[in-house]
Amino acid sequence: MKKKHWIVLTSHLLLIVFLILNGNLLFKDIICVYLLILIPALLFINLEYLFRRNVTYAQFLKDKLFTNFIILILIFGLVIYSTTTRYISKSKAINDLEFMMQSLENIHPDIYDFISKDSFLVQYNRITSELPVSISETDFHKTCARLTSYFGTGHTTPIANLIGKRMQLIFKRVFPYRTRIIDNRLFVTDNLCLINRIPVGSEITEINGKEINQLMIEWSQLVSYENDAFRNSQITQPFNIGLWNNFKQFNIKYKEYGSNEIKEIRAQGGIFSNMYSFFMLQKPKKLFFNQISPEIGYIGFFDCHDLKDFQEFYKSTFSELKNKGITNLIIDIRANGGGHTEIGAELMQYIFHQPFKEIDSAIVKVSNELIATGKVDKKLGRDKKEVGKTYTRVLEPYQLRDNSLRFTGKTYLLTDKGTFSAGQVFASAYKCYGNGIIIGEETGGITVSFGDIHIFDLPNTGIKIMTSWEKSYSACGVDNRHGVIPDYIISNSLDDYIEKRDKVLEFTINLINKNNK
Repeated sequence: MKKKHWIVLTSHLLLIVFLILNGNLLFKDIICVYLLILIPALLFINLEYLFRRNVTYAQFLKDKLFTNFIILILIFGLVIYSTTTRYISKSKAINDLEFMMQSLENIHPDIYDFISKDSFLVQYNRITSELPVSISETDFHKTCARLTSYFGTGHTTPIANLIGKRMQLIFKRVFPYRTRIIDNRLFVTDNLCLINRIPVGSEITEINGKEINQLMIEWSQLVSYENDAFRNSQITQPFNIGLWNNFKQFNIKYKEYGSNEIKEIRAQGGIFSNMYSFFMLQKPKKLFFNQISPEIGYIGFFDCHDLKDFQEFYKSTFSELKNKGITNLIIDIRANGGGHTEIGAELMQYIFHQPFKEIDSAIVKVSNELIATGKVDKKLGRDKKEVGKTYTRVLEPYQLRDNSLRFTGKTYLLTDKGTFSAGQVFASAYKCYGNGIIIGEETGGITVSFGDIHIFDLPNTGIKIMTSWEKSYSACGVDNRHGVIPDYIISNSLDDYIEKRDKVLEFTINLINKNNK
């Protein structure tokens, strides 16, 4: 093997060592990552030999017989890994559940806030008693999700391993349609497949012999949520449907819009259609700015990550708003699932005109798990804190800094059931300080909620569990399990999805034009 080939393989080995030391992936997933890198590298080496040497294909196969054999073996192994269902014993499953519960009680500031401990233990004992002698990892993931759903908080839930579980779904089945629940019925709003397409607006009545009403009940028991709006936005996620059901194929019964005739379709899924689904499921550009008219600007963002990117975006956008004399700004945080609250605070520096708080106060739980991460010192200072106790911290308001680009016009905020976590925090502060008009749906995140997540691994399955270690009171938040209520409650209807209209945005533009007259 030539020197350059040894360099390629050595770099991959170093990658494995790094991932192991990093400790965030299971060993089997590390091997999976390695294969995903190694196979293209070997293919590249082969293609380089084929084209640079100008040899015949027959000679190429003869010269590279061993390498090609290795590539086939690796590809075969990767597919087997991705499609093989793995099982654990009942004793190991219960051991993981006991570890999960002990960790949640240690870390979470009030894990039994929504359900009493006695009521939860009734469900816990029932579910654990029904565990089979051996259980698949997928079914055990659902068991964890079923238990955490009782806590009524969106930040306490098992999370799909991005490398392992999601990659397995590529080789299994991802539900190939976008759907939305309207009046407790499931409608198709988009197709994520090239074939076996269902007309937008059709109502799905049955999947694989199960009526949708029954499936929605089952799905809702696997979602951690704080209100019904957020639950409905989560149970129809295509990846969730694939993970929860592990269907081999989708036998779907549906009715087209305006018809009572039941039609049937079989969607096979598979690697190519799933890859297409992955592509189609990518969110729109996370940051955007459009000028709708000479007087109206429109910005949106779908998460709250990468502060540096947002700072640059805000600076360029508000510079353009000022230069063009735009006097009305629509801010769209629909489907914003959250992230870092600092990103919302940075935007407030451009649109608020008085000092502000995003969070009024917070209750922090001290645990050995959190002390080890250094997060407790960051929140509460370095003074000695007693493990197991909670401490209340009152946050100081953000002071407005000098900003020549501060927007002096009118602002309008769009929200929906997918506005959660840091997205909800921004909406709450926006409403609290009377900064403008909110249009859309109640946010999926509630104004007094558990946040600031910590993730830990279960010892036997390696399933990652996310939970909160802080209870946050958003600005003007009320502890009534409601999100931010818009000034104008507007949502897209089924007709809007069929016609590809955005009624919420259209309503906002019309409202601005009316106010400008």
